[in-house]
Formats: sequence, C-alpha cells, structure tokens
Amino acid sequence: MFTTAVFTAAACGLLASTANAHMVITSPVPYGADSLNNSPLDADGSDFPCKQRSGVYDITKMNNIAVGVPQQLAFQGGATHGGGSCQLSVTMDKQPTKSSKWKVIHSILGGCPNGASGNANGSPTYDSNPTFEWTMPKGMPNGEYTLAWTWFNKIGNREMYMNCAPITVTGGADNDDVLNTLPDMFEANIGNGCTTVESEDLVFPDPGKYVETAGSALGTSLSGTCQTAGSGGGSGASPSGYASGSGSGSTPASSPAAAPTGYHGGGAASSPAAGSSPAAAPTGGYGSGSGSGSGRGGSYSSPAAAPSVTGSPGADSGPGNGSSGGIVTVTTMATVTGSGPAPSAYSGGSPPSGSNRGSSGSGSSSNGTSGSSADSVACTTQDEIICMGENFFGVCDHGFARKQACSTGTRCSNGSIQKRSGSMRHLQHLKRRGGHHAGVL
Repeated sequence: MFTTAVFTAAACGLLASTANAHMVITSPVPYGADSLNNSPLDADGSDFPCKQRSGVYDITKMNNIAVGVPQQLAFQGGATHGGGSCQLSVTMDKQPTKSSKWKVIHSILGGCPNGASGNANGSPTYDSNPTFEWTMPKGMPNGEYTLAWTWFNKIGNREMYMNCAPITVTGGADNDDVLNTLPDMFEANIGNGCTTVESEDLVFPDPGKYVETAGSALGTSLSGTCQTAGSGGGSGASPSGYASGSGSGSTPASSPAAAPTGYHGGGAASSPAAGSSPAAAPTGGYGSGSGSGSGRGGSYSSPAAAPSVTGSPGADSGPGNGSSGGIVTVTTMATVTGSGPAPSAYSGGSPPSGSNRGSSGSGSSSNGTSGSSADSVACTTQDEIICMGENFFGVCDHGFARKQACSTGTRCSNGSIQKRSGSMRHLQHLKRRGGHHAGVL
C-alpha cells in the first residue's frame, strides 16, 4: 500500500512538472537559442531533425571544437524524467534535413541528463544538472558541422529529444575516413516504427566506440522495427555489447545502490597498485582492457551517499594486453535461433576474490595469486565460458571466471549459453579490449 502510494505521488509529481519544464542544452550553444523550446520532438517526427521551426538554424554562437580536446555537455531544465540515455552525433550538413546522415561520436548509457529519480526539479531554468565530458575524435575532417544531442528519457511518455548546435572542427583530417567508420545515430519514438521501453536506461544497438555508463537500469528492450548494430534501420535486435567497467583511482567500498545523480569526467588518476584488489566498481566507472595507460575516470554522487571514482585520460603509449585502471569494453556476439531475449552481457565488475591485478602504463597486465571463491572459479583458457550448474556461468578472464546468472529462459551447458527450449545462443567471444571511451583515437 505504501509503495503504491509513493509511486502514485511520484508519478503525479512527474506529470505536473513535465507540463512546464523539459530540457535544453546550454553547451555547446544550440542553433536558434532564442526560439528553441524545451519539449521533445513531435511524436510523428514532423519537426525532425533539430526541432524544425522558424529560425531553426540561426547561429547564436559558433562552437569551435578542436579534435582531441575535452568539451562540456551541459543542460538547463528540471524535468529529467529519471535520466535515460543520450547520444552526441554529427552531420556535415549545415542545415540538416530528414535525409541527413548523422554519425555518433559519444554515447551515454543511463544517468543522462540527470540520474535523479523522477525529476530533478520543477523549474525550466534549473541549472544544477551534472555536466558530461566528450571529445571530438582525432581524424575527423576539418570544417563546419551540425552537432545533435539526442535523449531517450527513462520515465514518462516515450519521447525523443533533439537539440542541434553549429560547430567548427579544427586540428583534424582532410578526408572522411574516420567519420565514415562511426555508427548511425539511433532514432525512435518519432513515428518511425521503433519505440523505446519505459524504466530502462537504453543500451543503444550501436553506441559506437566512445561510451560512458552512468545508469543502473541498463536494458536493450525495444518495440517495433528498430536500428540494428552497424545499420541505420532494419529488424530489431539486441546490441552486440556495451561498455562498462571498474574504475581507476580511488574506488568506493561498494557500488551506489541507485543510479548516480550526476557524472563529472576528469580528476586526478592513479591505477590500482600492484598486489591490491580493487573493490566492487560502481556502474559506469572506467577500467582498461587491451590498450595502454590508465583510463579516464569520473566522480558520481547519489542522493544517499557520495562515493567517487577519479581518473584522467590515459596516455596512449602503444598496444598492450590490458591494464587494470583503464576502460573495459565488453563485446558479446550472439548467434540466435528462435526468439526470446539475448543472454545478458558481462558488466565488467570487480575481479574475483583471491586474485590481485597489477597495472602497467604501457598496457601490460599481471595477475597475482590464484584462488577461487563462491563467486568465481579458476580457469585456464581466456574468454572460455564456464558453466557453474545450469543457472550460472562465468567467462574466463585472466585465470578466473566470475559467477553470473543466466538470463531468463536460458541455461549454461557444455560451455555455451542455450535457450532452455534447445536452440543455441553461443557467446562467440566476450573480450576485454582497450580504448578511451570519451577520449581520442
């Protein structure tokens, strides 16, 4: 009874505040700032892209963006709808149309634009939302672009928000090679046959290479005909994976119980010392897979506590086999026969009890003592799936397989995840690979 009453009150408060306050970006400075309102795109997509209106492409301020230099994404407005997931995308069209091609340069999974439960504030001028850091990838062509911020809210009506801003990119390339490798922007809830699902922090079908995770309710559920990984459309499918990981620097003793109210990139960095075992990582921290240097971290705050993970961009000093303290990217490829949810991806939590990981600025890694616990078993073959009964499995990672529950309707048998009906879903590879998820190529 109490739960129902609280939920009803929260829902009423959400509906009341959404009537007069949504969200707009303030950095980068958007096109037509004087005429831009804070509502989502029309449900029929008639004002896509960029909230078409009189003066939609008036330039209030040109935003000069040098490749490889951290930039700030900032918002105004209190109707944050429990957060959700956002993308930053670009097109080289200065006045985009429905036929413009948008390419993703940064994805935020959950906690965007604010991870507060419900709405952060009822005011349309609320300016205490967290800021997010992003970087224009190296190798992007020089010139003028349109940048788009898109947001799929977690709670409330199924909506797509989109603000656009003029940018000029410098320090880049004289060709489109890097631009053409980027995934297409995700589109939904605008009459295109694809709809997101409420109460999930959407994991985009193809979030791209530069990803940060700031939410705690990650999900891949979509309804209708939606984008698939590596395409701008097609029949809906689960993504090939998403990024998360353990944080570098100082790590709290436990993960926050709820989605953090904010994410702030930057801060001083230090990798975990050799011989020490990091504590459980908060959702959305940064560790390092293959690659070099220590990864970029961030700090989080939640309503009840303020655990933090700090870090700064790591130097790229050459290939390596994975240092702790950078980014952990999980790639899951599935071969699906039949229907039903895909197996859940490994989320890059803390190493199993009894193992110690050192770190190396050059990207090498070392293992400490071996051992097993109730939550892990020793193993020998990297990336091998280890069945721990029918209902649990682990993926061998540097000598240990961490125990994880199989998804509903699946079981572990003979080193693979299978549908209980018998059709296979093979996790062909689940790797750690390096990169700087909000950094540079």
